Amino acid sequence: MASTEIIDIVDEKNNIIGSTDVTSAHDKKLMHRVVGIFVFDIRGNLYLQKGNKYGKLDLSVGGHVLQGETYEDAAKREMFEELGLTIPINHVSTFLPSQTKLNHYWAIFTAIAPQDWQFKKTEEVSSLKKINLAEIQKMMRAEPDLFTPGFINTMTEFIQIKQL
Repeated sequence: MASTEIIDIVDEKNNIIGSTDVTSAHDKKLMHRVVGIFVFDIRGNLYLQKGNKYGKLDLSVGGHVLQGETYEDAAKREMFEELGLTIPINHVSTFLPSQTKLNHYWAIFTAIAPQDWQFKKTEEVSSLKKINLAEIQKMMRAEPDLFTPGFINTMTEFIQIKQL
């Protein structure tokens, strides 16, 4: 995301207290809103981004909530930008992780990709990998460094909420 895009700054209760650009928010460690979507196939396997700028497995979709945008609108926008999908999403949780490197206040959603959907590389995502949730949980315990911190935070919340 370009540093010129303006985002809302929030307090620990997720109330908007100001705005700034993404780079300044990260540099100054200002708390701000982000979204993540776990996109599953019809069999329950999770699509993870791979080959991204972090070199680690990451959420199916993720990004910043722009100034004045709702979490849901941001999630839908990001899903279209990153995966070319416009499908229903379901809210799972909105939370502030106890371990947050970039002061991200998360909202996480789930979605199920159509059976006939085929991922096509976009400007933001070069490739996806499908992994079953039980395997992801094993990998997180054995090799957490395979994943981005944002993925670890959101998947931990997802597992807790869904009691997996």
